[in-house]
Amino acid sequence: MADAALDLPPGYELVRRLGAGGFGEVFLARQPAIGRLVAIKRILPHALADTDNLERFRREARILASTRCRSVVKVYDLITGDGGALLVMEYVPGANLLDLLDGERLPVDQAMVVLRDVAEALAAMAEQGVVHRDVKPGNVFVLPDGHARLGDFGLARAVADASGFRTGGGAPSGTPAYFPPEVSQGIAEPSPASDAYSFAVMAYETLLGRRPFDAGDAVALVIAHWEHPPVPPRDVLPGIPAAAADALLAGLDKDPGQRLLPLALVDRLAAVPADAWPPAAWREPAADSARSDPTVAAVAQPATRAGDDPAPARRASSARSRSSKERLRALGAAVAAAAVAALVAVVVLVSPWDSPLEVTSVEVEASTRQGTCPRAAFVFTGLVRTNGEAGTLTLQWTRPDGVPNAERTVQVAAGQERVSARLEFTMRGSRPLEGAAVLTVLRPGSVHDSALVGYTCRGRRTR
Repeated sequence: MADAALDLPPGYELVRRLGAGGFGEVFLARQPAIGRLVAIKRILPHALADTDNLERFRREARILASTRCRSVVKVYDLITGDGGALLVMEYVPGANLLDLLDGERLPVDQAMVVLRDVAEALAAMAEQGVVHRDVKPGNVFVLPDGHARLGDFGLARAVADASGFRTGGGAPSGTPAYFPPEVSQGIAEPSPASDAYSFAVMAYETLLGRRPFDAGDAVALVIAHWEHPPVPPRDVLPGIPAAAADALLAGLDKDPGQRLLPLALVDRLAAVPADAWPPAAWREPAADSARSDPTVAAVAQPATRAGDDPAPARRASSARSRSSKERLRALGAAVAAAAVAALVAVVVLVSPWDSPLEVTSVEVEASTRQGTCPRAAFVFTGLVRTNGEAGTLTLQWTRPDGVPNAERTVQVAAGQERVSARLEFTMRGSRPLEGAAVLTVLRPGSVHDSALVGYTCRGRRTR
């Protein structure tokens, strides 16, 4: 993937783009003066006009700067200005835990090092009144020595700071596979106990190789966290010690008051001899990766009766051409009725675009990085990865000279996880140019990537 353009402050050199998340892009950079590699997080340009997102970015910097724990990604600097905001952080070489797992389980010895490090990070933050709110393997980075760092605090909040609890739309946020039931239902604010639930889901996945709940879509998955018991660990991993299975289930208790906190869960798991577990192959940390489940927001909707199929209601709701304001008014009415009716949380993307189709990443490659006069032709290839749901993508290219092309819609079939896009751009004459071709997915969500190219006549002979 081509490196995205980034204007760095003095003293930093861009190495490459590492990836992107819900609120920003991350780049690898170097500080030549001290010989240090750093990760620089930039809030996405499309979100710069959103003061809530910018404040969330500042809050992330304050939280990281105030946390003194070796298992928390360190923050070195926060730089804001007219061009945006940059968070300079510790670079953690190694593997993203999500990719390290990849549908398998870690050996117990390796898993316990990772889980204890994350548990210590959560305990250190809880002592400062901070809740992470999005604990998941995608936010855990495993170093080559096997130790781990907990990062991506874009959703973190201080418990005493009520302004940090909800998204701009007023909905609690999280990732469906790890969403604590009391938070996704809107009946409790995020707390150390809710982080403990997400941690227990991650511990289950790390030690057993699969998650404790499975469902066909995000809505059903969140509802499963409320209503269904987790899959018994012994059904997933025959031979798991009973004490370990009981500890995992205690961490997944739906009652926050009865739930094991992360350090207590790790202590109970560590008390089980490693040789009592079924063996698993050692897995080496891999290259950097930014793949992660999407972070979503939950909003309250009237509950369905047991046995009802919610799909027709959702289809009927989607067919109605109500404006965003009308939908928000309807949601407000549903919340007001909570005193007399049970509530069910429906998971939606933070974007108002209503679609099961989700974009997981965008990559742009350039056929060549540098062209020379009298003519240079550049070809840009874009790859959009999706979750495989059917739907419609709206794409737009912006040429290296800053001129946007017309928007284009693409129909995505069910099971189609890749969509390609192509841009051809030709430069002529003696006027130099340095710019980036940008492919933006306008809907659903707003995701982009870019490739920087240059055109010059330097060194051309003249007659």
